[in-house]
Amino acid sequence: MWQRAYLQRLKHDLEHWIERGWVTPQNAEAILASAGGEAATRRIPQLLALLGAVLIGFAAMSFVAANWSEMSKLAKLVILVGAMWAAYGAAFVLARRDHPAFAQAAVLGGLALFGANIALIAQIYHVSSDDPGWLLVWCLVALASAWALPSRPALALSLLLAIFWSAWIAPQPGAAHWGFFLPWAAALALTIRLSWLSGFHLAILTAYVWAILNAEALATALDCGRGEIAAIYILISIVLWLAGLRISQTSSRFGGAMEAYGIAASFALLWVLQAMPPESKGGALWLLPAALAMAGAATLGRGDIRSGRLAQRDAGGISLIALGALLYPPLAHFVPGLVPWAYAALFLALSAWLLAYGSNRRNRLALNAGFAAFAVEVLYLYFETLGSLLGTAAFFALGGIILIAGSLLLARVRRKLVGAAGEGAQK
Repeated sequence: MWQRAYLQRLKHDLEHWIERGWVTPQNAEAILASAGGEAATRRIPQLLALLGAVLIGFAAMSFVAANWSEMSKLAKLVILVGAMWAAYGAAFVLARRDHPAFAQAAVLGGLALFGANIALIAQIYHVSSDDPGWLLVWCLVALASAWALPSRPALALSLLLAIFWSAWIAPQPGAAHWGFFLPWAAALALTIRLSWLSGFHLAILTAYVWAILNAEALATALDCGRGEIAAIYILISIVLWLAGLRISQTSSRFGGAMEAYGIAASFALLWVLQAMPPESKGGALWLLPAALAMAGAATLGRGDIRSGRLAQRDAGGISLIALGALLYPPLAHFVPGLVPWAYAALFLALSAWLLAYGSNRRNRLALNAGFAAFAVEVLYLYFETLGSLLGTAAFFALGGIILIAGSLLLARVRRKLVGAAGEGAQK
């Protein structure tokens, strides 16, 4: 968990524990001071060592470049390869002497030199360095280094190199670049093994970047439009969301991250559906991955409801997001004029529901996301209908009526649930 977010969550929990008498105010202050101070003190030497390793790598490359024309091929190879293996040797020695932070810095320096060696050696022997395969080689070496030490900086570098490699290949017409997921899966496995949350965030982000880069290729392969691809991505994000709820039972950090990305991605893509021009080719092949994602979401949702991780009213809200995604292609094909208004109203209603979801689950991110989604939608509608004040007034009036009616319905359902729970307790 990022340090700032962790400290905020810890402060919130400590306030709750103080109210219950589990922790005294003096002890709470000491805990906060210890958590903040020790983490900062522990991280500073690591960051300085990593920065130093990067600077040494640049120094070696600058030295070689400055004397490039005056050096023989053998001298160039000895310096470049020797410096790289010296960095790896230093990493091995530092790891044996129980200096893991400095060992990781040395590994990062060795990987930086390896990347420089690829370009410089290619220049020596007049080999093209524009081949994306070189990035894959660099990525695999970084991944092997990450598993061998293990090294978190090398792991992060391997994920970045994997997505750069895929981005280099993705613009080519044809099928999506599925080869990205081979190094990505190996990096994700090591991330989970190390219980490294920042690396987990990076893995999810690179997967979403891959999805953006390959959207057109997937649309071509499935013979569909961007609307169908967005609908599939929404359903996959819902699967990530529900899987996060399940994983939170054993790993709250990883599960919370999955839930956060599922919420953010599904709402962002739902907003894109109403903002983009309605587009649908009318093909049916996209329904196969959509059905698989729906089956996964339904299975996870039932399990979450049975275990009490997900309330039925919240399951209804998530189901409404999935229904909106599935209905977009036929609506965009047959009644495109209805899409912007219908999905704007749906997005406003779901934004209000997300506020209730975050409040019920004490999920600050969901609360903030609900407020942000509602504010963005209101501003978007205002500027979209700015030329017609009558249209703006009519839509906001309709939105207000929908929200008030929804709040009254939720209050009524809540009273019934509370009353039923009270009768059960009395019995």
